[in-house]
Amino acid sequence: MDEARAQTMDALGYAERPFAHGGIEHPVYSKGSGRPVLLLHELPGLAQPCLNFAERLLAAGYAVHVPLLVGNVLERAPLTNTRRLCISAEFARLQVGKSAPITEWLRALAADIVERQGGAKVGVIGMCLTGAFVIPLVLTPGVVAGVISQPAIPLNKFYLATGIQRGSEWRSQLNIHDDELRDAAACAKRDGKHLLIQRYVNDRLCPAQRVQRIAEAFGTAAKVHEYDEPSLLRRVLNPHALLTEEYDKRPDEDAATRLALRRVLAFLDEHL
Repeated sequence: MDEARAQTMDALGYAERPFAHGGIEHPVYSKGSGRPVLLLHELPGLAQPCLNFAERLLAAGYAVHVPLLVGNVLERAPLTNTRRLCISAEFARLQVGKSAPITEWLRALAADIVERQGGAKVGVIGMCLTGAFVIPLVLTPGVVAGVISQPAIPLNKFYLATGIQRGSEWRSQLNIHDDELRDAAACAKRDGKHLLIQRYVNDRLCPAQRVQRIAEAFGTAAKVHEYDEPSLLRRVLNPHALLTEEYDKRPDEDAATRLALRRVLAFLDEHL
């Protein structure tokens, strides 16, 4: 399996290297020679839509570093990965308000990228499962810009299925410790770091209260953009993966996904 994975990514032009820290090891795939961006894949895994997004970053002149955090390369497995993560100590079993060991591994990886690229400024993009992981990464020296796209943990299966909200506490909860949110916000304000936060207005996996909480903590260091989905069918199906799967489904150049990508690239251009 490892050999097949390496051959697949090698054929796509990605160099694979293992990265270990704190008893955790995952492969990291790198491509390009521009300004460095650490791209964290979504809950479905390091599937084709994520790699398509990586290629758009490469075309814009960035070098991308993509760790495989769960599952297999080019495998889209949201249900299987959810089961894996619910028992994973690395991800704190998807408990809210918990500091997952994987975030310390990601911080070490970001620091390694900074060092490998001669102290270059690094941008970080987290989506869905990994959206909130951008927050503790802000604490890493050299990480100056973070994109948080549709942070989706904790999940609320009833709301996802029906659109009916029961209770309100879960809507603003995050899969990181409250102290990390406070410390990262203070770091961003002190050191001039910035966040771009995005979601669909109709996204039932990522309630508005969640991104509002992050934005309020970071204050002027954060910008929030929310996007409408004009298609009734797409709203019923719950638009979510703004920069990856939704982008690939929408050929319309005027779609929100295109505007979201342009904003990400402009944000990275400005701060890197």
